[in-house]
Amino acid sequence: MKLNITSSGDDSFLANIANLIGSKVENGTIRIPDQLGSGSISGYIINPNIRIMIRQYELKEDLNFKVSTARQNKEAVMIAFHNVFKLKDQVANSLTQSSANMVLLPYVQVASAGIDTEFFIPANTRMNSIIIGVHVEYLKELLQASKDNILLQAITSTNQPYLFEEIISPEIQNVAQQIVTANVATELKQFYFKIKAEELIYLLFVELLKREDKTVQSLNIADVKALYLVKEKILSTIDVPPNLSELAVFSGMSESKLNRLFNQIFGTSIYQYYQVFRMKEAAYLLNEGKLSVSEVGYRLGFSNLSHFTKLFETHTGVKPKKFKMR
Repeated sequence: MKLNITSSGDDSFLANIANLIGSKVENGTIRIPDQLGSGSISGYIINPNIRIMIRQYELKEDLNFKVSTARQNKEAVMIAFHNVFKLKDQVANSLTQSSANMVLLPYVQVASAGIDTEFFIPANTRMNSIIIGVHVEYLKELLQASKDNILLQAITSTNQPYLFEEIISPEIQNVAQQIVTANVATELKQFYFKIKAEELIYLLFVELLKREDKTVQSLNIADVKALYLVKEKILSTIDVPPNLSELAVFSGMSESKLNRLFNQIFGTSIYQYYQVFRMKEAAYLLNEGKLSVSEVGYRLGFSNLSHFTKLFETHTGVKPKKFKMR
């Protein structure tokens, strides 16, 4: 199934989705038709400066989803929190299926509205995400950004397209969980979602401000697509360390350009990103799965379990056995 949608920043976005899938909008929510899958998409315009969309669904067939941004919506910042919580059945599946499941770990993207987005969702994949659209001027008021911080200036400017991605912190995941499971009175929904949306924005920038402050290079859609193919390639074989020269050939970029743009979008080097993601997956498997510490280590490509223990402790502050027993 292919969906091509233009986002104009108003409530017609939900109506366009509903029309394409043969559904309708009721009280801000679209129910996925039974013949396509299950779940829902909800959208709320909190005020003229901020809006929120909550997506929780599973489709019976593959989905190619492309969102093009209307020109009049260029003064918005799009913040998308993907895979914000992981259900027990997803964890169980990840123990029996291929390593491709690992790409379902939670992450957040911050992008200028000038960047069109396109992504592929395999059939029977449980999707859960929260998307916040916030006006640039409103974001400036929230952040009170210093003119000396290059990253904040890039995000609060409409001069050039940008994209940043972070692996979601536990604090962000907790707030996201509260949002998707909240049972709020209709009269208080706008108030509740405003508070929670701003809390998510705050927690996101806590993480972004940990990055080294350096020049932000303008992006084009071809480079963004290539970098996300590189990311998918790294995560599809997470038990094998990435080879920079091979990835450069795969992406069609020089090694220096690949390193520079990957670091800009993901906030770290390719190898460090791979290690962080590998330890996140180890934490999920230890915390919620049925594998032993040694089984998790071997599954993630460690032949030396003492090295796995040391690396896991460096990233989490706890040894794997202690982490598993918490």
